[in-house]
Amino acid sequence: MEILKQLTFSVLGAFKSRKQRNLRKLNDRILREATINFTKPLFRLAVLSYILAKIVQKPRFLKPEYAEQLKNIENALKTAAESVGRVPDSEVLKNFKKVETTITSLEKKDRRYLIGLVGKGELKTAATMYAQGISLGVAAEMTGMEKQEIMDYAGDTMMFERLKEELNIKERVKTARGFLGGA
Repeated sequence: MEILKQLTFSVLGAFKSRKQRNLRKLNDRILREATINFTKPLFRLAVLSYILAKIVQKPRFLKPEYAEQLKNIENALKTAAESVGRVPDSEVLKNFKKVETTITSLEKKDRRYLIGLVGKGELKTAATMYAQGISLGVAAEMTGMEKQEIMDYAGDTMMFERLKEELNIKERVKTARGFLGGA
């Protein structure tokens, strides 16, 4: 749980300082962690970090007319971060959901997307996890997305090509030994 708390506060800090690059790097890190540890709170945080990076990326959302909504997102994320480790995962998930609800209120002012930021974040996160080796069924179950949607998105964006890591045999053995505790 400590890693979730640390990552959540890191996302909060990067969002507060409007550092899109940091949010993207955090998203990559969270996705790797979620792929290994496989928890719903980590998955939701991956979705949130992706969405927040998208918000910071869009100059229109950084205009003064959105300042109140951005502050509300920060406050909801702070509440969620503070709850990690103090309350059960189900409550942490509810707090993450409140952040998503606050983000949805930001979108209501600017309707430019056919699919909302939360839906796009879920789809991209599910497809990324699938491309990283999580089964399609688990990715669909964690997100609530249809398997076909995930496969279509992963294929259309050529995600498998971008995420492919070439490891030589020595690196593979080293990684396997690390998972087995150095055996």
